[in-house]
Amino acid sequence: MIACPIPLFYTKRKIEEMQIGEEIEVIADDPTVKETIPKWSRDHGHEIVSIEDIEDNQFRIVVRKKDDKKRFR
Repeated sequence: MIACPIPLFYTKRKIEEMQIGEEIEVIADDPTVKETIPKWSRDHGHEIVSIEDIEDNQFRIVVRKKDDKKRFR
């Protein structure tokens, strides 16, 4: 398990490598990821598929990559 802001850093880096429509699952134990990752995702035009609390104070966020280039046109 890694502490925030590292999950956001790795999420951003991985999304850059992904194809449009692919999804990434992020699991972290820092509750701030429930705010930071969705905000960054919305700001960059990606879709939050789900956010859920899972066992042992962990959180799962699924992000779907969208065409973030459209945001800047």
